[in-house]
Amino acid sequence: MPKKIVSLVLLMATLPTSVAERIVEAWARGLKAEAVDMYVKLLARIPSMGKYVERIGQPSSNAYHDTINPTFISRSGENAQSISISQAANIKRTYQKYEAKLKYLFETVDGIPAKRYKERVDAMKEAFRSGTVERNLAFTGTKIEGKGCAPLAAFWLVKDRTVQDYLRAGDKMQAPPFMICLPEDVPSLKATLTSRLVQAGASIVKAEYDRDIMKHQNDRTNRIVQGFVDPALNLLKFETGGDSHVDYIRIDDQLFLEVKVTQK
Repeated sequence: MPKKIVSLVLLMATLPTSVAERIVEAWARGLKAEAVDMYVKLLARIPSMGKYVERIGQPSSNAYHDTINPTFISRSGENAQSISISQAANIKRTYQKYEAKLKYLFETVDGIPAKRYKERVDAMKEAFRSGTVERNLAFTGTKIEGKGCAPLAAFWLVKDRTVQDYLRAGDKMQAPPFMICLPEDVPSLKATLTSRLVQAGASIVKAEYDRDIMKHQNDRTNRIVQGFVDPALNLLKFETGGDSHVDYIRIDDQLFLEVKVTQK
């Protein structure tokens, strides 16, 4: 009996440039709009040197103290107690630097409140794009654009009744969703696979789509998926590039997630 493809979908694993730009601008706009309130909150939380020592200095000093052997003597002859006291004194002195830095960042310049802070936010846009947007939101999805490829793939393999409603313009379905596991394994498969695909996608982007890294990540994913398969379904084994697979692939320099399920 010939093998049969029972499920096949190609999911976008990148955000359109316009969407990524909108997310970055919204992030920066939100931070800059909250700049003045943020400064007020920081001052309220740490209004004095005493509070700085209590909230930052003392916990750090205690943690540092716990790492020192009580019998330790330094080359200069200082014992553990004197080292801890010296370290605590250094922390106290940092308060003045902390206070000055906050004032510098959030002061009004050229009539613009928190001008330097806002300029730093703008300077961080590219880092936010290449970090949070490209290595996370492209896979998890957003509130506006909906679910990303990671949760979509997980929903697809448990035949969630809503999954087709979440498909986006760039996604391509060739065969419908298919439930590969036992009913009692549905919650675990959805959670495990979503997390795995987000992690795999981030690693692939970080590695600049290196072929070996992509294969390694796809191998890990398919081993996990195979562990959920209901043997009674007679599915061909999930493996990278196989008749059944959950693979990140590149097409015309774009990253996609392909979900394919084949029965014997």
